[in-house]
Amino acid sequence: MMQTTADIVVIGAGVIGCSTAYHLARMGIKEVVVVEMGEVGSGSSGKSASMLSLQFCQDELSIRMAKYSYAKYMQFEEEMDVPIDFKKIGWLSLATMESAESLHQNAKLLQSLNVQTEILGPDEIKRRHSEIHHEDLALGTWGPDDGPFDPHMIMWGYIKRASEMGAHLRQGVHARGIEVQHGQVEGVYIDKGFISTKVVVNAGGPWATEIGSWIGVEIPIIHLARSIWVTKPFHDIPSSSPFVEDVTAEWYYRPEGVGILMGMGTVPTDRLDIQISQTLMSEMIDVAIHRVPVLEKASVLTSWTGIRPVTLDGHPILGPVPFIKGFFLNCGWGGTGIIQAPIAGQLIAEYISNGYTATMDIGSLGIERFQGKSAKEARGLWERSHVTTIKDS
Repeated sequence: MMQTTADIVVIGAGVIGCSTAYHLARMGIKEVVVVEMGEVGSGSSGKSASMLSLQFCQDELSIRMAKYSYAKYMQFEEEMDVPIDFKKIGWLSLATMESAESLHQNAKLLQSLNVQTEILGPDEIKRRHSEIHHEDLALGTWGPDDGPFDPHMIMWGYIKRASEMGAHLRQGVHARGIEVQHGQVEGVYIDKGFISTKVVVNAGGPWATEIGSWIGVEIPIIHLARSIWVTKPFHDIPSSSPFVEDVTAEWYYRPEGVGILMGMGTVPTDRLDIQISQTLMSEMIDVAIHRVPVLEKASVLTSWTGIRPVTLDGHPILGPVPFIKGFFLNCGWGGTGIIQAPIAGQLIAEYISNGYTATMDIGSLGIERFQGKSAKEARGLWERSHVTTIKDS
């Protein structure tokens, strides 16, 4: 029988929603209902490169959050009784002269915050990884602590423990609207009913903007489509190879089973079902063969496109919405949602439970920092400051 009342409704069962449910339940809130229109992880959380990374962070706040989350992931199996299959293969970033200075500065920032990071010259890159074309490289950086893990096991680990503590997962249930009376959340409309609640957490990922629109809240998120390809079995690159990122070309690869996983492209889109992998295929192949010539012998087995919901400053939108009591945002995590899920759930649970956060200050992460910018305005600003590879068809 469908739950008709709840202390809190979380909309979205991606990694952020699952973490939110777990952390709320751990704080003693028993009647937490997670509403998911598909299945757990069927949105953008299941379409990433699945990397736990410290090197991916590019400012002090993101690094602090990632370090907290990384430590929590190292305890995940013990805490949730679910393995996450983490394999520490390391992260190698490569830069031509065009992007060398920004990569060098980021490495220095990581080092200053005690993230193990090494700066490499082109000859050292070639010595360590002979398959990489290095003649046009200016420098590289190396972080040994990063590696792939299983986002689906993370999501199910969170949901399993949350359910054991009393939370309820409702898959295949569409949230259709939010009831607000006199500035107070009163409930969530679903396919065939209504869940009465005073608190809603918008953890909708790419759908967060639509959820906000139900009650007139403009959430300034830009949707970026990013494609991933996986090759057929390919043994010319060792399975022990690291994650390698070409910063200038915005292309990366890593071992994936007996094949190679590659990603490329950040294309603004209004369509959440967009598929751009075929459009970008020839461009991706050119970049891949230039940087790693042996990949000319590889052939693609499968591909997909995921959506990164990002903000103008690269930080998430976290916390309450002014003037609508009981409506909380936990969205805009972009490509860091998998990495930052532990801190994302912890902070929003602290705020909802206590009215403040003890783990870390979230004062700079509220929606009010964008001063009412719409998603359309945010996309326009983003496009004016970035080169768009292709346009939506």
